[in-house]
Amino acid sequence: MADKSRKKLIYAILSVFATLSMSVLIYYKMHYTWTNDALIDGYAVDSSANVTEKVMDLFVEEGDEVKKGQLLANLRTNIPLAQKEEALAKIDAARQDVFLKESSYLKIRNDYERALKGIQDRIITAQEFDHKEKDFFIAEAALELSKANLEVAQKELKTIDARLLHYQVIADQDGIVAKRWVWPGDVVLQGQSLFTIYDLKNIWILANLEERSLRKVRLGSKVKIHIDAYPWQLFDGTVFSINGASAAKFTLVPQNNATGNYTKVEQRVPIKISIDLPQDYPKDKPLYLFPGMSAEVFIEIGS
Repeated sequence: MADKSRKKLIYAILSVFATLSMSVLIYYKMHYTWTNDALIDGYAVDSSANVTEKVMDLFVEEGDEVKKGQLLANLRTNIPLAQKEEALAKIDAARQDVFLKESSYLKIRNDYERALKGIQDRIITAQEFDHKEKDFFIAEAALELSKANLEVAQKELKTIDARLLHYQVIADQDGIVAKRWVWPGDVVLQGQSLFTIYDLKNIWILANLEERSLRKVRLGSKVKIHIDAYPWQLFDGTVFSINGASAAKFTLVPQNNATGNYTKVEQRVPIKISIDLPQDYPKDKPLYLFPGMSAEVFIEIGS
């Protein structure tokens, strides 16, 4: 009798547990739509080279925090530095030329001014005055040309200085260096990424929701978030973006069903969910929320 009573008690407990489980399941089914096809995402910036050159110095490592405008790497600058020295030499030569042309211009201008007085007083002939006048115009034009050459040389120097900035790789945003792609001595191509930087202060959940569940979701829908790295911690969030196409439209080889020979697969539409940091999380413990970490989301069903 005792065994039968024990079995009845066990069956009763299991029945109550099953009933509660079904009740919870039905409740969540009626009030939430769920997916575990979700992960943390954020803005990533690839700090790349603007020129093709060898990497000389790297100043940050993976995991380092960086600020916008911070110097991350230097490329080899022997060619633009040689061009800069050449430009400086051109400037010196142009300045000397301006000095000589200006001295010659002042002398010829004095001769021309005396010739003006001489022609008025009929001391010199018209032919002599014509020669002095033409010499003056030629000297004036030569001085202007010399000044223009100096200005061009100075602008060439500014161009080279601006080009030298392209041999420095600068952080375009605040964030964390998530990946370093090169080593000192590597030759990088123009546009090749050296570092990938994530802004960890601006992250969200990217969830790929089944298309049949999408009609239940609205912008502003409240979300309960479980992140795999913190299974005991519940995060709140809000749907703030619903993409205008399914993820299949952005694959490398989009599906083409023109032949009629295909297998129908339920598509998924990416949605973005903000993450509210929990107020009850211990202040003395670090909270690591990195792009790529897995999550599960429970989205409240709209009316």
